[in-house]
Amino acid sequence: PLCATKLVEILIKAGLPKGVVNLVFGPGESVGARLVKHPKVRMISFTGHRDTGLWITQNAGLKRLGLEMGSKNPIIVMDDADMKLVVDGILWGGYGTTGQRCTSASRVIVIKGIKSKLERMLLQRLKRLKLGSGLKSDTDIGPLVNRRAVEKVHQYTEIGLKEGAKLLCGGNPRKGKGHYYKPTLFTNVKPRMRIAQEEIFGPSVVIIPAVDVNDAIKIANNVAYGLSSAIYTQDVNKAFKAIEKLETGITYVNSSTIGSEIHLPFGGVKATGNGTREAGINGVDEFSEIKTVYVDYSGKLQKSQKIE
Repeated sequence: PLCATKLVEILIKAGLPKGVVNLVFGPGESVGARLVKHPKVRMISFTGHRDTGLWITQNAGLKRLGLEMGSKNPIIVMDDADMKLVVDGILWGGYGTTGQRCTSASRVIVIKGIKSKLERMLLQRLKRLKLGSGLKSDTDIGPLVNRRAVEKVHQYTEIGLKEGAKLLCGGNPRKGKGHYYKPTLFTNVKPRMRIAQEEIFGPSVVIIPAVDVNDAIKIANNVAYGLSSAIYTQDVNKAFKAIEKLETGITYVNSSTIGSEIHLPFGGVKATGNGTREAGINGVDEFSEIKTVYVDYSGKLQKSQKIE
């Protein structure tokens, strides 16, 4: 809420006329529902949980909708990948912003032959990460948003252990003040496990083995969501196959699932969204109506308009 408040304050200070932008805070059950159902509100742009997005779809009537919901983003690692680059990408994609991002990489799908090597390299880096305040320059992982978020991440850790996944590191909250959860990594994860299917929204990543690029793409697509994806490879054929076949709105090659390309269309497919795109010219189109205009300057009745 503070970010939105500051933005509106800046707009007012810049001279934006009164009433052009209105900022309203409140719970979804009252404020959100009123906006969704009100006949004078012509467009709803929503970012949040899938269940809420489905409720909006069912209750908004003929309004235009832009939905940005859940995700379970994969990073595919081929056996010819630059492993140092891969580890950097996983750390940033999986644990940056404490995993509290719709584009966070929560699944690493790696070719079996290099799985052990990747795990060793990743663990070496994970164990050196420092938890602390996001306002301090030496902090690697900040806090989760509240205590409930910590409890949710830990519930999924317990679910993963019950499902038979192997915990490599983390797996519990940090003792002391603050909503901190240690960076968590699971291996020997099967694609249909809940920790490989459901959005955790915290510093928790799973490693899933794959046989080849086709198997990796199949595993990547075997979730309800489809926002962002990445593949690390030196083989242009594998890269383009992933670009074509991955069921996501965004695909990165040799880069993580999180980017800052605000001039490019952003959005997902399947249960992530309804096909609309934010950012770039598409972000303007989302809030615009197309009007067709035909001007006839001939002064004559066209043949197609003549009545025989």
